[in-house]
Amino acid sequence: MNPRNRCLYDLDLITLAAALINGYEVAKKPEEKIREYYEEAQRRCKARSETGDIEGLRYNAGRGYGVVDTLDILGIKIEGVNA
Repeated sequence: MNPRNRCLYDLDLITLAAALINGYEVAKKPEEKIREYYEEAQRRCKARSETGDIEGLRYNAGRGYGVVDTLDILGIKIEGVNA
């Protein structure tokens, strides 16, 4: 038994069949969700700075800094965000 596939053994046949027929999406880890949120804030900052939207730039920069500050306060390091 491969440990990577262990979760498949816990599925009942109907759930497994539904996933194979309808498709499925692997749930993202919390770290991946935070990294995506941070990267989106950074992307928006860049776009706003290029268009001269100062208020939008400040808002999105604050979002990005807020993520970094929160992670630092909690002592959490996420590669690509604050590590």
